Amino acid sequence: MNATRELIENYIRSWNETDPLRRRSLIEDVYAEHAAHADPMIQARGWKGIDATIAAVQEMFPGRRFALAGEVDAHHGLARFQWHLTAPGADEPLVVGFDAAELDESRPRRIHGFLDKVPQAA
Repeated sequence: MNATRELIENYIRSWNETDPLRRRSLIEDVYAEHAAHADPMIQARGWKGIDATIAAVQEMFPGRRFALAGEVDAHHGLARFQWHLTAPGADEPLVVGFDAAELDESRPRRIHGFLDKVPQAA
């Protein structure tokens, strides 16, 4: 496995970790200290902001899991990848997203997220 794919798998793992101490440790291992994450629904900066964002997403989608969907494409300090948020046993993902990461010394310093599929409001 190449280093960039392993990094992105750990990034996904941080979004699935529900134990606050283990999640914060993963965040500090994965992200640059002052990293920023933005998608159409959120904007977070730094380890504390990213941690709070992940906790809020987990609260909004209890029991759902993030998974890498396909290969990680990377070059010149950039990586892009698709992910799914699914419920256990579901045939289709609830949310489909696409992230682009700007890497700084092999750690994301900026994540640009795009949402390809989101649940419809009832």
